[in-house]
Amino acid sequence: MKRIRTAVVAVAATAGPAVSITPVRAAAIRTAGGNGKYLGKYGVTRHDLPNGEDEQFLVGTDYAVGTRWTKNGSWTRWTSPGKPDPLGKANAASSITVTDSDTHPPGQFRTNIYLTNTNGAFVGKTRPDLGTSWQPWDHPNCC
Repeated sequence: MKRIRTAVVAVAATAGPAVSITPVRAAAIRTAGGNGKYLGKYGVTRHDLPNGEDEQFLVGTDYAVGTRWTKNGSWTRWTSPGKPDPLGKANAASSITVTDSDTHPPGQFRTNIYLTNTNGAFVGKTRPDLGTSWQPWDHPNCC
């Protein structure tokens, strides 16, 4: 009887921490619209586009940046401009900051995203104008 009681206590002691850790891990992952999964501690960054549409950025469960935007009022699917590192190896380690500006020639609209990666580097990515591709991750000289 003593052996059984000792075994039950040992199992309970071992299972106790596992049970308390599981909800914390589950709470860290959240679901965004469009079935996007993201790390809750970094949140979702919303960005207004000059044409009246919206854009969102998040750090996905793979620690890469995810983005989606509205087109004619409907959300696109989530896409990823990749891991936040010029070499594509480091993961995102902070929330995302978005800046934008009108550029030259007039009418273009530059969007920049910035964050810190797991190498401790402050990195950024630029989209030179609406509807164009994102440039590679770089170490910005500003912001």
